[in-house]
Order: sequence, then structure tokens, then C-alpha cells
Amino acid sequence: MRKLTTIMMAIAVILCLTSFSQAATANTRTNFSNIALDKKWTIIFNHSIDPSSVAQNVYITQGSTKMEVTTSVSQNTLTIKPASNLSYNTAYTLVVSPLVRDTTGNPINKTINIPFLTVDTPEQEAYKSFQSEYDMLWNMANEDYENFYLVGYAHDEEVGGYETRAGQTVFGINIGDSRSVVERKYGKPLHSIKKGNTNYTQNYTDKSGNILSNTYKIGQYYVTFFYDIFKHNTVRSVTWVAAETEASKTGFFRTDMSSAYRDAMEEMMVHLINQARVAEGLNPLIYTPDYNSIGRHHSADMVQHQYFSHTNLDGESAKERMDAGGLTFSWYGENLAYGQYSAIYAHEALMNSANHRENILRSNFTHILVGVAFTNKGAPYFTINFYKQ
Repeated sequence: MRKLTTIMMAIAVILCLTSFSQAATANTRTNFSNIALDKKWTIIFNHSIDPSSVAQNVYITQGSTKMEVTTSVSQNTLTIKPASNLSYNTAYTLVVSPLVRDTTGNPINKTINIPFLTVDTPEQEAYKSFQSEYDMLWNMANEDYENFYLVGYAHDEEVGGYETRAGQTVFGINIGDSRSVVERKYGKPLHSIKKGNTNYTQNYTDKSGNILSNTYKIGQYYVTFFYDIFKHNTVRSVTWVAAETEASKTGFFRTDMSSAYRDAMEEMMVHLINQARVAEGLNPLIYTPDYNSIGRHHSADMVQHQYFSHTNLDGESAKERMDAGGLTFSWYGENLAYGQYSAIYAHEALMNSANHRENILRSNFTHILVGVAFTNKGAPYFTINFYKQ
């Protein structure tokens, strides 16, 4: 097997939420997906609201159909929920008409439109939950890789997301749209996010100058669009995180490097790889965490001795390390990654590197192990071993 090295990346995050709170000004709001059926919006105005003016002037539309909502008013805060069940995979718009008035009788705003798309039921019990680099958990809704997406939750609120299903719409962009569509809609991306006195770069190119991702501040969220350079620079996936959640991580990497966090990063990488394989018509790989120690040992060795290679300082190749770990296999491969602060960012980097992508999508691999080790600053090193028994 050819030996592989990874693109070095580093970035920040983004998102899609269940609650909407922002001083209301006249415009059309951000387009969200992964909306729960019991979605609740909170809109804060600049003046106290006349409760008697709300009825009939706040509603949801689906095409030409108007749907009722339930509302509550507390001074300048308007809370809105659907009055009946919404359908999944359906586009709706929440409308606040200019006939809503403040307590002096003046119109409180121009029309507010909040388009959204219901995708699935994120409020259901998650199939899997994973610690993340933020103060939030990634929830994996089900074990169906054809319907794979992630919802980030913190303190019972939806504060993040990851979407890669073809045709799904996130923040007004379809998975599969070209990069030019994103740039026409949102313009120039962020160059960095500042934390303390440090600016952390958000947009990345490979050695050939290909743009791999763009990050934007959209509403209250940081949103990153990942592009697939092997499919004409189309949107491969989108991830997002609430600005407040982003701010909760004071540096680039998470500094709480627990074994539970390591385990979560390792298994998350497996699910991301399996989603990519199934999307290309391949079988998912069988995860063998009992052998993760093989990868962890190599990752820890690279951290300790400050090198990055498929051959360790004793001259042992990936095959020799896998043999020594007790594996029996007829085919093998190895991907390495470092410099990315999460499994998502590492996976997206590997998918845009030809040799790494080839390993991820190699049809004759049947099994996978992943070993992660951290530097003293929290930077993860990934060793991913593929094999066929």
C-alpha cells in the first residue's frame, strides 16, 4: 500500500439552532434546517409589545397555506411555537407582520420572515452522543448512514449541526451547490475568529491553491461550508455552531483531554468515514475499538517525539505495527492527520487529499481502527488504520 500523509488544517465552527433570539429588524432571516417539530422562536424587540396585536398577525406559511401558531408576550419578548404538527422535510416560513404594535400603538416593525426547513426529529433520543471540542454534545440521530447528520446540544438547546446529505438545504445553501453559489450569497468569508489576543484562521487552501472551506458569520452562528475539490468544488458538507458556544472555547483546541473525549473523537471519525463510503455506494467499515491501542500508540509516539510519519523512529511501518498489535489482515492502509481540532475538520481535510480519499473509499477494506493522542496544548493526532481480514 502507498504511504499517506495528511493536509494540515486548523479552523473554527458553525451552526443551526432551535431557538431564535435577536433584536428584530426588518429583513428575511437565515434559513435553518434540522428544526424540531416543537421548535420555539424567541424574538426580542426594541419596545414593549401590545399582546392584543399579536393574534392573527404572527403565523407560519407553507406555500399558500397559513398555519396558526401559539404565542406569548413578556414586555418586549415574543415567543412563538407551531400550534399543530409540522411535516418533515418541508419548507416553511414564520411571518411576523407589521401590524404587530408596541404598547403606544405604533407598528413595531416591518415584516419579519424566518424561513426554515424541517429535516428530522432531533428531539428524539439520540442513537449516539459524543463529546465535542465545545461545551456541547454531538447527537447522532440514527444508525442509517444514508440519513446521517449531527445535532449539537448544550444545556438542552440546539447550538450546532453538521449536514452532508445530498440535496439538504442549510442556511439557504443546498448540499451539492457550487462554491460560487455560496460566495454569491454570502460574499467574502471570514479570514479568522479572534479569541483573546489571537486570530485563528478559518479558511483553508491546499498545496495546489484549492479552496477547501469558507467560514461565515451568519446571524448568530459561525457556519463553515466544506467543498469537494474532486466534485467540481461543490458543497460536500456544512457545519455550524452558535457564536456563544464558539466563545465558550477560549483557544483553538479543547484543553480537557479526557479519555472519554478521545474515545468520542475516535468513534466519530469512524461514523464520518462510513457516511462517506455509503454515500458512494460502498459498505460501511466494521469498527474494531479493541485494537485502537495500535493507533493510539503511534499517535502518542508522534506527539512525544515530534515527528509525523507512517514509519516510527524504530523503523516500523504501519503493517509492522498492525502485525505487532495482533491483527490478521490481507489488505491494509493508513491515514494520518494532525492540526485540525476535531474529527469533522480532520475528515473533511482527508476527503480533499487524493491518497487519503482513496483509502477512505477503497472497496476492499472491511475494518477500521482509530487512535488519537493529544499534545499538551490539546492538538489531536489521528492514526487511522484500514484493513481487510
